[in-house]
Amino acid sequence: MTHQNECKQCGTCCEKGGPALHIQDLPLIEKGFLSFKQIITIRKGELAHDPVSNSIEPVKTEILKIRGIKDSWTCIFYDKTRNGCTIYDHRPLACKILKCWDTDDILKLAGKDLLSRLDIVKKDNPLRKRLIEYEKLFPCPDLKTISRTISRSSKKTVKKLERINNKDLAYRIRAIDEFNLSVSQELFCFGRPLFQLLIPLGFTTRETSSGIKLRFSKARSSSAK
Repeated sequence: MTHQNECKQCGTCCEKGGPALHIQDLPLIEKGFLSFKQIITIRKGELAHDPVSNSIEPVKTEILKIRGIKDSWTCIFYDKTRNGCTIYDHRPLACKILKCWDTDDILKLAGKDLLSRLDIVKKDNPLRKRLIEYEKLFPCPDLKTISRTISRSSKKTVKKLERINNKDLAYRIRAIDEFNLSVSQELFCFGRPLFQLLIPLGFTTRETSSGIKLRFSKARSSSAK
């Protein structure tokens, strides 16, 4: 039986999700190979797959990832027609060192020297102030505790999350208007809104004239990345 020792270009790694970005990837942004609209922010506290423990855990610090295609996590730079990368010569560090047949190097890199929004949005950019303010006003709630206890929680807890979510959305709308942000740029600046993070925990949402209404139905398996 032969052992794999090179990439077979099957596309599986790319379909599992875009890479996390590291400090070493900053030149890719500064030189224009990557833009804000191609990056999504996974905020501190969000539930995501931890490759070291192989479990869903709250992330300890924010992670910038290459966005997925439409509603999937498949990397936007993955070309399925040829099982190849459209930015291969300028691919991020994690892609360069990833070997699906030997994960030691990528596991050593996991969680280390991660790139943050404030590494990218410089001090002279007025948007930077909004990013700092947003994190102070709307830190990610304890989603792991919510996922464990929500079946026993009262309507009061759901209403509290609902209020936080709608204040979060109102802040985003003001920032979108002020800086003329696209949806893609919003996801870089502020990550996914709270109601989207709650859906894998079993919440359903309904849009009304007074804002988003939340309802807990039943727990689901998390689809966080």
